[in-house]
Amino acid sequence: MLKDKKFQVSRGVRRFLQVMTFAFVGALSVNAAHAADSEDRFQGLIEPIKAEKSLSIGVTLVHLHDDFWKGIAYGIEDEAKRSGVELVQVSVAGAYGNVREQFAQLEALKTLGVDYAVIGAASFNGYDPIFRQLNAAGTKVLAVGIPVNSPNVTFGVGQDETSIGQVLAKEVCQKDPNATVITIPGPAGAEWTRLRYVGFTEEAKKCNGLKVLDGAFRGNVGLSEGMAQASDLLLRNPEAKFIYTPEISLGMGAAQAVRQQKRDVQVVSSSVVREAIPMVKDGRFLGIVSEPGIIMGRLIVQYAIRENEGKEMPSLINDGALPYPYVLTPPELIKPDNVDIHPYHIYEIPPADWSIKAIQ
Repeated sequence: MLKDKKFQVSRGVRRFLQVMTFAFVGALSVNAAHAADSEDRFQGLIEPIKAEKSLSIGVTLVHLHDDFWKGIAYGIEDEAKRSGVELVQVSVAGAYGNVREQFAQLEALKTLGVDYAVIGAASFNGYDPIFRQLNAAGTKVLAVGIPVNSPNVTFGVGQDETSIGQVLAKEVCQKDPNATVITIPGPAGAEWTRLRYVGFTEEAKKCNGLKVLDGAFRGNVGLSEGMAQASDLLLRNPEAKFIYTPEISLGMGAAQAVRQQKRDVQVVSSSVVREAIPMVKDGRFLGIVSEPGIIMGRLIVQYAIRENEGKEMPSLINDGALPYPYVLTPPELIKPDNVDIHPYHIYEIPPADWSIKAIQ
């Protein structure tokens, strides 16, 4: 798991943080895909290359309920097409905790004989036996989006989960250092939710006067879950001024509960979706951390090409924080002052007319 430490960036990732000047394409339609042709789709992180050797990949992701995972699927599909990589199959487990479904999907990828099996894991633990089987059959395993606890992963592409929570806590502290914060930690058993919660609560302790109410890891992600938990917590904590959630569907559900109870409470969350953009503009969200799923999907393809061909793997971290080497995309906080200029079509929101069905 990632350690609670300062985000370590290479020279390439530092440039990634700085290059933020592309205009927002308001319609977020098919034109966004064409716009990416003339823009740097990696925002300076790496120089994209095309595969010189035959390379096939198969994918299994947790779900496609939000633009984060849709963005990863789109990034993989589009980058494979651009780079000369064969995308054999994309499968979906359906929800966090659906480990058995992913086992079956990984078995299918092993039978298909793909060179790389890319997994957005439905749980942090439990995958090591199937990963060993894949490796023995000649299929390497790559982790995308969130961490998974296995040394039998060749490398991963994700984000510093702890720093996401830290960024949100700092924003709350800056807005009102004496406020009370309700927390909805998210589903149990998902390492990314634990790390974000740890990052938020530990950073909040540095803000003298800020009171964070401990939450319970339970339920799943989703609007109804966020709304139900927030409704109950708001009634029991009338003094609360902020709600922390680890991801956007829980956050939007919490924002809906705030509106129903006519409370002056703002939500902080992570992962941008189209529906949340106006909610940042009108103040229902104090801030949302961008999770660049499209770039993560592109990176997993580009790094697979490099690994397959023995080429340089820039910005790869191998410090023992995870049981495999990994690349991190840094957090970018979306607030009212940058919500209209953030390049969503490059970072996290796929074209409106794109569908995963074409590649499943």
